[in-house]
This record gives sequence, C-alpha cells and structure tokens, in this order.
Amino acid sequence: MTDPTEQRFRTLFEQAPFSVQLLSVDGRTVMVNRAWQDLWGAHEGDPLLAFVLGEYDMLADPQLEAKGVTPYLRRAFAGEAMRIPAIHYDPAVLGKPGQARWVEATACPITDGQGRVAEIMLIHEDVTDRLLAERQLRASESQFRTIADALPQMVWSTLPDGFHDYYNRQWYEFTGMPLGSTDGEAWNGMFHPEDQPRAWEVWRHSLRTGQSYEIEYRLRHRSGEYRWVLGRALPVRNEQGAIVRWMGTCTDIHEQKRTRDELLAANRRKDDFLAMLAHELRNPLAPVSTAAHLLRAASGDPAKVERCADIIERQVRHMTELVDDLLDVSRVTRGLVELEHRPVELKAVLANAIEQVRPLIEARGHGLTTRMASGDVYVLGDRARLIQVVSNLLNNAAKYTPANGSLSLSMEVGAQVEVRVEDNGMGIEPQLLPHVFELFTQGERTPDRAQGGLGLGLALVKHLVELHGGRVLAASAGRGLGAAFAVTLPLLEAVDPSLSAAHAPAHLPAAARTLRVLVVDDNRDAAATLGMLLETLGHEVRVSHDPLQGLEAARDQAFDAFILDIGLPGMDGYALAGRLRELPQARAATFIALTGYGSANDRQRGGAAGFDHYLVKPADLGELARLLDQVQERGT
Repeated sequence: MTDPTEQRFRTLFEQAPFSVQLLSVDGRTVMVNRAWQDLWGAHEGDPLLAFVLGEYDMLADPQLEAKGVTPYLRRAFAGEAMRIPAIHYDPAVLGKPGQARWVEATACPITDGQGRVAEIMLIHEDVTDRLLAERQLRASESQFRTIADALPQMVWSTLPDGFHDYYNRQWYEFTGMPLGSTDGEAWNGMFHPEDQPRAWEVWRHSLRTGQSYEIEYRLRHRSGEYRWVLGRALPVRNEQGAIVRWMGTCTDIHEQKRTRDELLAANRRKDDFLAMLAHELRNPLAPVSTAAHLLRAASGDPAKVERCADIIERQVRHMTELVDDLLDVSRVTRGLVELEHRPVELKAVLANAIEQVRPLIEARGHGLTTRMASGDVYVLGDRARLIQVVSNLLNNAAKYTPANGSLSLSMEVGAQVEVRVEDNGMGIEPQLLPHVFELFTQGERTPDRAQGGLGLGLALVKHLVELHGGRVLAASAGRGLGAAFAVTLPLLEAVDPSLSAAHAPAHLPAAARTLRVLVVDDNRDAAATLGMLLETLGHEVRVSHDPLQGLEAARDQAFDAFILDIGLPGMDGYALAGRLRELPQARAATFIALTGYGSANDRQRGGAAGFDHYLVKPADLGELARLLDQVQERGT
C-alpha cells in the first residue's frame, strides 16, 4: 500500500507549475516533473528523458562546468541553498525549437534525520522574457540618457512620491556637484535660501494634485553665483492614469531675466521721466502766467513791469534749457551732432563753465575750490560742447549737494588730461551708480530742488565725452557721502594758440537801414513779440497769423525779408515760401525760416523750398539781427 505522504509529495511534485528535478548525492537525476519535461522538451519515450533519468551525471557534465553551473551544484551538495544565475541554452537543448532561452535555477539541499544531504531539489525558471524585457529597458534607458545628456537643459526625474533619482550631465556640470549627491530631497539645498520655501510649496502642491510644476528660482552655479532658472515638470501616467514618474527640466534664464528686468526698469524710468518732464514744464508756466496778469494790471508801474519782464525772461530761459536738453540728447544719441575739431584751451573751458554755474553755486551757499595744472592745456574738440560737459557736472554737483556744501573742480595732466568734479553732497546709492549715465536716470528729488532738471545731463555728458575720444567715470561711497565724476580726454601738445577756438558774445545790433519785413506765424504771442523786437531795432514790420493773409500782403507790398513759421494752418511754411517766390516783387527778398522743427530733414526741405536761412526756435536773436544786417548790405 502506498504511503499517503509519499503520494501527496508525488502529486505536488508532478503538478508543480515550475520545473523540478530531483538529484541524488552522486549527481544523478532521481525524477523530474511535467513542467521540467515541458521546459526541456523531453517527454515520455524521448531519448533525452531516458538519458537524464538513466546514466546522466550533472556533476560530470563538461558543458555545465564550462557555463559555471557545476561549482554552484557542489556547494549545494555541501549543504548550501544556491541561486544559480541565468544560463543561456541554444534551441538544440531546449524543447522550443528555433529560440534560444535563458534558464535560472535554485538548488535546495534535502537532509535526512542526521542533517546529511540526501538529495538536491533543482528548480528551474525560464527567465528569457524577463531578461529580454530588462535588456530592452536598459537599451531604452541608455537612449534616454544619451538624449537627455545631449539636451542643453538640465533634465531630472523623480519617483511618484517626488524622490529625485536621476539628473542628466548638464545638471552636474551646471551645479558642480558630485554624482548622486543631490538625490532624494538634497536638491532643495541648491536653491537660494529665499527661494527654498516657495519651491517646496509649489512642488508639494504638484505632487498632491498631479498638476504640472513650473517655477522660477535661483539655482547655485558651480561658480558659487546664484543664477535664475525656469523649473518645469510633468507627470508620466500609466494606462490606468496613475502617476508612475515625474520628468522635469531646469532652463538657465538668467540673462533673459536680467534683460527683462532691465527693460522693465528702463520703462519705469521713462514713466518717471515723463511725469517729471510734465512737472518741470508746468513749473515755469505759473510765474509766467502771473507776470502776464501783473503786466496787465500794473502797466503804469515801471518797476513792476520791469520785474515781470525779468520773471518772464528767466522762466522762458529755463524752459528753453529744458527743451534744449531734450533736443541735445536726442541728436547726440542718434549721432546727428557734428563737433568742431579745433585746439581748445581747457582752462578757459573750465573758467567759462564755472561762470555759467556760479549763480546756482552762490544761491545755494556752496564753497567751490579749484586746482589746476600749470601752463596752458589743450585738447582737440568743440569748445562749446566741452563747456557744456563741465557745466553739467558742476550743475549736477550743486543741485545734489545740500545748502552750504563743498564743491571742487580740479585738472591734472599726465599721458591724458583728467578733469574731476567732486562734492560732499547726497552721494549715489550703490544700485543707482551703474546706471547714472543712462537716459532718464536721476537721483532722489528733494523739496529744495524745485527745478532740478530732467535727469538727462549725465547721459549727455557721457555721449559728448565719448565723441571727444574720452571717457567719464562716476564714484560714490554711498548715500550722504558725496560723489565724484572724472572726465579723461586725449591731451593735445604743440598747439599754435592762434588756432584756438574763439567765442564772441552774442549781441543785438541796431539796424543800419530800415527793412520791410513780413512775419508769418500762427502763434500770436510769438509773432507779436518778434514784430515788436524788429521794430525796436528799426525795421518796418507787418505781422500775419494766416499763410493766405501773408500771401495777400506780399501781393500788395514789396518786402525785403520774410520770416516764416513752418507749422502753419492750411499751408505749411515750405509751400508758402514757394508761393511767395513766384511773386515778382518777392524774388529778390531774403527768406528766413523760424520754426520748432529742427531735424536735418527739415533743414533740407527748407533749402529745397527756397529758404536762405533756417533758424530753430527759440532762435538766437543776435543771429537773426545779423542775418538782417546782411540783407541790408546786399541792398545798399
């Protein structure tokens, strides 16, 4: 009668879903189950099965020895449970023709009551599909890593819970960190301390909700600098929609962000400038308007009339300076300014600049010290523009220095000549210092600087100095610690003093002979005041505010000179000049344009339209008087 235990064992052995081979202590096969027969293709009646169950000795098989299996078996027979690595078998060995297979095995010793090994249970597993899948996965991972390393961005990956387990080569090159040192949560320590809490908050929100991750933060570069990067990540989902991985990138946007921030800052400065421009242009209008009312109300009081005239002249001069600054900066920055290139004695330039700024210096109670190099110092350039450079720097120092401050102007000569303007005033904030020579940049405006200018002076200084082949630098120790500006120019040696530029003062010459002058300008005040001035010089003047009326006046009367505005209603000054030139009595007259349009193109149009001279408002009235003197000379 069969033992029930043995029967159960045989049933389990035979029905086991995996290949089982039972070996005796001498390496011979005692029995195999059905799964073994299916794996090796050796069923009942097959010679292979008869061979294995008969004379085959696994410990003496040279092929197993060559494949490295025998040592594992010997250790198993010595009493160790052994896991035998996957062995490759060709189709001739296995019962699946045409396809090589990989088989992995486990050798389990079976001991008797005294602990001696009685048999070995050898369990086989066909791992071909698994190994092929792993091989494909490795190939896929290799391709992924190759592609990721070829990208210009930093690429990273995490497990579904956010554990960082992969970074590409760019990450380590950017950060300079050792391989694997930022795995897990160590990545957060690479962020700027101010950005870490926000980065954690956004990342945890993405992990919690499955929403995409996007954030800008500062990442520590291998140089130690924190650079702005754009971090992005998307979840990778399986067929059921579950997140199986997060894939992310970091893109260096430092330069783009800095450029964007600079553009935004420039835009803010422009807005501030426009607001300041409106303020500065409105300020003089109040005293001008008040003075005009006083003139009307107190026309019989010569003292008040004189004071009102002074106020109007002073405020108009201030507004003219503002507009001139705007036009100057526009022309200089667009390369439309042509400089004279003549020997200029620099000490005279400094003296002239001091005289221009002295009223402001004295009004604010400043002390000014000067220190000059000995002898004459010459540079090649434009005298008027160099005076403008130095006077702008002195004017700036005076405005930004509280009352009763100290200013200094010095000149030193070496390989080049350096002009230095220093003050003990408000100083320049460190964040403003790199931008002081940019357009629309200005320091803090204080209540005692009601007419502080437009913040264009230093931009103009920089461009003019560079046009002279020099450079200008600014320095300040900080707020309240004063500022210094140094202009360096090429030195000119061996100069003939007779070649130095002269600068004659402007004056209004009285008319030697009376001219008949027609003024056409739709600005009634401008036309009326110009007419009165020309009459004061001794000319006969007729004023018209309409181009057609001016044309009729020229038909009725011969004029020696026409002074025409360009922006006239219905017919511009160019067309009016052409119509007037057609009149026989006006062909020999002198045509002078007096307008607010001053571009090179406007001047060219003026010449083409027949104008002899082109003056831009507010014109130098001395120059206008001299032009009319030339008309007199031709007429005599």
